[in-house]
Amino acid sequence: MTSGVPAGVDVAIIGGGPAGSATALSLRAHAPGLSVVLLESSSYDAVRIGETLPPAARPVLEHLGVWEAFRAQGHREVHGTAAAWGTSQPVDNDFLYYARGSGWHLDRASFDRMLAAEAESRGVHVLRDTPVTDAATLGARFLVDATGSSARFARQYGARSIAADHLQAFVRFFDHAPPGDPRTVVEAFEHGWWYTAGIPDGRRIAACMTDADLGRTLRLADAATWTAALRAMPLLGPLLRDAEPAGPVLVRPAESRRLDPVAGDTWLATGDAASTFDPLSSQGILKALRSGTFAAYAISDLLVKGDPTGLRRYQHFITEEFAAYTTTRTRYYAEEGRWKGSVFWGRRGE
Repeated sequence: MTSGVPAGVDVAIIGGGPAGSATALSLRAHAPGLSVVLLESSSYDAVRIGETLPPAARPVLEHLGVWEAFRAQGHREVHGTAAAWGTSQPVDNDFLYYARGSGWHLDRASFDRMLAAEAESRGVHVLRDTPVTDAATLGARFLVDATGSSARFARQYGARSIAADHLQAFVRFFDHAPPGDPRTVVEAFEHGWWYTAGIPDGRRIAACMTDADLGRTLRLADAATWTAALRAMPLLGPLLRDAEPAGPVLVRPAESRRLDPVAGDTWLATGDAASTFDPLSSQGILKALRSGTFAAYAISDLLVKGDPTGLRRYQHFITEEFAAYTTTRTRYYAEEGRWKGSVFWGRRGE
């Protein structure tokens, strides 16, 4: 058994990101009689990518009981996005026209740390700096795979990944970025698209999104090549001209993918372990919080009521959510038609 895990625990959640913590928080709220352990391999001190939280996240955070703790962190409020997509001129999409108001750009490590701390304050046994290599040693009645896109433990139960593309993110952070509009700004180009966003403490993130094979051909993992490509962008280049790069180019998978199945008799996958969305959607963190909440309902039905139908409902929810997302993704990519001979855009028109 992994050191520190209580004997005979009801639910073991592997992965302390938004999905894992949302599962833990919801289990404590809806099935307080269940013992829950949350295992996180880090101490939340390293940089984490994925910083956008849309306005629709507020009711979810309120439902989880962490809204006040979230507000106290001082994440950067934003009131819309701008995208040069299908046109060279950016088009604004202002959150002011939506009833739920502003969105936020996060210090992601701080956000994840807060969620785990909130779960701990409500009776979840949180183990940080605790990597898990063999889930069977945990001895839990039920296992939640919240390990992100690797879904490493769900795969051990026979689940397989179904990928719609091979999108990859080539990411860099900037310190001391010039003050100005913190909104997410998106700009398409022949081989994919770029985005930048202002994040807390006067920093910015910028990323080039393209397919993995194209990224290798373009040598985007090389800092000098990445910087030259950014500077060539008509919209984003000037925005970051005076910003100071902080650290190397980080390469992360960003494909659209779902797991099949996402649940079994004694386990389920949640968050990015269950499905991943294109970062263009800005829905990744919100999706993780929602799926963790629904996962907790299914688990409590099974372990408290002896009712396994919740697991089937959860599978249906993940499948239908991904299908709806795929339809929207296809429609949005079809709006960009300026590079007819491009491999990247041609793949999205197939």
